[in-house]
Amino acid sequence: MISRILLGSLALPLLAVSLAASCGGNGGSSGSASSNATASGGSGGTGADPGVGGFIAAGGSGGGEPAVCDPPDVLVVLDRTLTMHKTPEGGTPNDGPDYKSSKWFQAITAIEQLVAPPLDKGIRFGVELWPKDPGGGACITLAERVLDTKQATNPTCQEGEVLISPGLDQGTAIQALLDPATTTLCTTTPTGNALLTAEQQLQEIAAAGREQYVVLVTDGADWDQSCPDPNPLPIAQALMKKGIKTYIVGFSATGDIQPGGVGAEFLNNMACAGGTAKGFPAPCTDDGNGNFTATDPTGTSLYLKAGNATELALALKSIGGKLCCNCGDTCDPPEILIALDRTLTMHKTPNGDTPADGPDYPSSKWYQAVTAIEKMVAPPRDTHARYGLELWPRDPGGETCITLAERVTNAKQATNPFCESGEIVVPPALGSGAAIQQYLDPATTRICISTPTGEALFTATDHLLKSITPGRDQYVVLVTDGADWDQSCPDPSPLPIVQQLAASGIRTFVVGFSAEGAIQPGGVGAAFLNDMACAGQTAKGFPAGCQEGPGGFVATDPNGEVLYLQASDATGLDKALSGVADGLCCDCVK
Repeated sequence: MISRILLGSLALPLLAVSLAASCGGNGGSSGSASSNATASGGSGGTGADPGVGGFIAAGGSGGGEPAVCDPPDVLVVLDRTLTMHKTPEGGTPNDGPDYKSSKWFQAITAIEQLVAPPLDKGIRFGVELWPKDPGGGACITLAERVLDTKQATNPTCQEGEVLISPGLDQGTAIQALLDPATTTLCTTTPTGNALLTAEQQLQEIAAAGREQYVVLVTDGADWDQSCPDPNPLPIAQALMKKGIKTYIVGFSATGDIQPGGVGAEFLNNMACAGGTAKGFPAPCTDDGNGNFTATDPTGTSLYLKAGNATELALALKSIGGKLCCNCGDTCDPPEILIALDRTLTMHKTPNGDTPADGPDYPSSKWYQAVTAIEKMVAPPRDTHARYGLELWPRDPGGETCITLAERVTNAKQATNPFCESGEIVVPPALGSGAAIQQYLDPATTRICISTPTGEALFTATDHLLKSITPGRDQYVVLVTDGADWDQSCPDPSPLPIVQQLAASGIRTFVVGFSAEGAIQPGGVGAAFLNDMACAGQTAKGFPAGCQEGPGGFVATDPNGEVLYLQASDATGLDKALSGVADGLCCDCVK
């Protein structure tokens, strides 16, 4: 299982995959632009009002005031070094004369798509190529490089060159400038000098109140061998201190895993240094002077990782959607995996009684949870988010799990194996509401023995990591009464798994459904759920009320105020789930 590999030692720091938030904000992490109308991104989950939605379209800020912001300066800094002639898989392209399979063709195409009107009215785009082409035929074309008909002779380790300074309505000019066939490639990889050129340009045009960003598009290869001085890392850290954040786009299925600091470790450190790592600052360490690096550079990707043309285009699109000023709320609908607790205690009423309103038992937590989820995913909501459903533990069939009526009347005992994984019964997808509603039926969807909360989260991790799409947010909504996991299935513990999910850019909303279950002792009640909400980075007012430890966030005072989404009855559960759905809704008025 993927999660077993990634989480093999839960005592180690657990880090993130390379996804930028897709809907104009991600709870305040990853460098969300305050230039967006109504300060995009919010501050993380806050109970029934998660505060994770995108920005509001021009002309409204949610309070009747016009949305006004100053479009940010965004300098795209494109690696034009010789390794960009290869395919993302590391091969030599053979699809001439255009060589569309090359990283160079794909990178230019993706950048042209990023800067195209009308986005260039909400972002001041500029472009820098590095290293500088001194002219005179010293640098070479893509075809010359692929066919090896000419060698690049430009001076080594030169600075970059800003061909178009950031400005409004520059998309067409950038598109006219860049041409995969004629825009040249050059030798050596002076990544540090490229960032110094970017810094100089952005400081020259800086305006009070206007945000500035660098978007470094690179295959990461060999800077430390060809041009180790200046080191790019402290330059990215210095840019961050000056208010210039740097997005790191690593483009190459092979280049991002090269040894020697030029691959994933280097790019992870750079993403933290630039203040745009997924979940920033959670997976990063501050040296005390505002210089950030990855806590575990060898962990999963914190930068925007693209292994093909589609992923690169989506990664850049996610940046554009995040930073665009006064833009409509256009985003890629997120994946929201609802992980529903189907354990035997769900037959009770929220206040802990045995229901007496058969045959449907609408007073049971099971009936109310199923009904609330069916409402949450109903159209048209399922056109604005990719809903999926996991039930846990898994029902192995053979009537080893039992119906609600069988449990309430004690007519039959569940005999399913203890502590099994969950099961994804409806994968996250657009338009999945009807499928989820059809699958769920309080009377026939069975409940099972034991409470393997950790295994349920492993199942969620496996599925979501396999379905990653750059630029698309992913969430888990854990609906549970919190009861007895530590007694029936204590291993694996759910907490470090939720911390891993958060570090991987997948945040977890924790919905505690049961007035009784929320206050049980032994770690299964409020204290446990508070820690889980902080670990999932959706706690009320996050990061307030939470503190960061070696593995991730936990509650500062687990026995303090409620930080998770608390529901003590059907109305409260509806409100909690509706709050999540409305907060994450893509292309909705927020």
